[in-house]
Amino acid sequence: MQTILESQSETKKPLKHYLALLTAVISSVALAGFYSFDNVNNQQAEVSVSDLTIATVKSGDFIVDVRAPGNLIAKNRQWLSARVSAKVIKRVLEPGAIVNPDSIILQLSSPELLQEYKREQIQFKVVNAQLAALKEQQITEQQKKHAEVQVLTVELQQATADAAAKKSLRANNIIPIYQYNEAQLREKKLLLQLEIARFELTQLPRLQASLLNVEQAKVEQQQLQVSLLHEQVDLLNVRAEIAGILQSIAVEEGQEVSQGMELARVADQHSLKAELRVQESQAKDIKIGQIVEIDTRRSKISGVISRIDPAVIGGTVTVDVELPKQLPTEARPDLRVNGTIEVMRLEQVLLLDKPSHWKDTQSAYLYKLSSDSLAVKTKVNIGAISANSIQLLDGIQQGDQVIMSDIAHLQQYSQLIIN
Repeated sequence: MQTILESQSETKKPLKHYLALLTAVISSVALAGFYSFDNVNNQQAEVSVSDLTIATVKSGDFIVDVRAPGNLIAKNRQWLSARVSAKVIKRVLEPGAIVNPDSIILQLSSPELLQEYKREQIQFKVVNAQLAALKEQQITEQQKKHAEVQVLTVELQQATADAAAKKSLRANNIIPIYQYNEAQLREKKLLLQLEIARFELTQLPRLQASLLNVEQAKVEQQQLQVSLLHEQVDLLNVRAEIAGILQSIAVEEGQEVSQGMELARVADQHSLKAELRVQESQAKDIKIGQIVEIDTRRSKISGVISRIDPAVIGGTVTVDVELPKQLPTEARPDLRVNGTIEVMRLEQVLLLDKPSHWKDTQSAYLYKLSSDSLAVKTKVNIGAISANSIQLLDGIQQGDQVIMSDIAHLQQYSQLIIN
């Protein structure tokens, strides 16, 4: 028989067993909850809304563009150089002055050139006087030759009459034979002299013309020399040669300049183009005819690419942009500008404004706001990228809000709690 104590002892054993089992279960549940809570904390991070830049996905036309710095350049430019060796005696105008083709910019001096010019002018007068004297001489010669022909004609007529008379006398034996022969010889002599005189008279104009041409050539040669020296003397006054603005003067008063030395530069400020320097890596997308927006920092000008330089200089390619005739008042040669070249246009696509820290990639993880206080890490495929915008292909919709701040240090978290 069991005693009462033994019976009570057997009754307590199952109770202790159940209590121990219950304690173990509660401990396991608590431990599992602790690990679960800790894992959730590892997937989330808290951020302050004041530290975030939040952008809204929008739909619109996407323009792929290339930005490049540059300058406004005058289409019509004139580099003025010294045509003669001289000395600068006066800067008549200063850079910035509005000029016309006849405006004198610099005055130069060359005493040697002026002396030579005066000598050649005197020599020109001498050869001109010689030419005039030759003409008068030739007129006199012509008159003398005409008179000679006339005299010989009269003498020949007299000799012919005398020979005829003596022929009759000789036939009657009134005069000796030698007198008759003398009369005949004199007639023949005068006839020959008249023929020679007439021939010389006909040839005289041609001979005189040849001599006149020689002297005339000397005059023309001397006149050319004087004209050349006159031009050189006139070049001592350095003129603008075109209408525009005086951009620079490279010399000072009192300075000696040699032939070919650059003196000044003039540009037509009413006919400008933009000259942009595009990075070599971006130049492959540039084509003639593409639209360009030129920013002068005060105005924006629309232009079209007209030329692409095939050469690469310093890692850049020079691109010329044709501009309209009507330009803003601040537009002037050498003005620094920035150009935005429209390379491609996509209509009605999802867009985000491009942040400064953005790195070009085909896909990215963005934190999309699912509520006011929670942002979820979302994979997004990226399309085209421009200087200002990013095209989104999928993974996101119009109107979604995403965090665009530089939060690379939080990329290990799948969710961000926004305070």
